[in-house]
Amino acid sequence: MNEFTVLGVLESVGPLEETSSGIKVVNFVITANRPFKSNQSADEFKITAFKELAEDITASGIIGTSVQVRGRLQSNNYRKDDKVYYSSELLAEKILNVGG
Repeated sequence: MNEFTVLGVLESVGPLEETSSGIKVVNFVITANRPFKSNQSADEFKITAFKELAEDITASGIIGTSVQVRGRLQSNNYRKDDKVYYSSELLAEKILNVGG
């Protein structure tokens, strides 16, 4: 089962776009703190939402507040200058605003 949940602060929301088949899509970033580290470091997660969820997060106006995102991880790779680059993103299935 591929299920991932992250709790963090909504940092940015990109523009609402449409795929070539007309599906709404938006990319956004949340930052999750790692309080067990002495330097209070954080991880940034790139998240993609589709359809109504994409419209909801774009219109929400909750940048800077805590959110919980549940979805599935997807690994991506591409080749540039004969080198392979890898990344992962979370495909959102549910987003909860847990306050500021």
